[in-house]
Amino acid sequence: MDKVRLEMDFLDIDGKRFRLSIEDPKEDIDGIQVETAMEDIIEHNIFESNEGDLSDIDRARIVTTSIQELAI
Repeated sequence: MDKVRLEMDFLDIDGKRFRLSIEDPKEDIDGIQVETAMEDIIEHNIFESNEGDLSDIDRARIVTTSIQELAI
């Protein structure tokens, strides 16, 4: 069984990384859609880190983890 998550990394006003993870994103999501969403998050000040407002996009990625249950 595979688990998939979208990780969006932002930088806050102090330059520290803030990560937002979304489990099971749309299968056909692309970089343009993610970048647009990240820009909207920053523009509308939807989230903030412990240090303050998010100020820049750092990176985004899809992480796929393969899980194999063992019979015990």
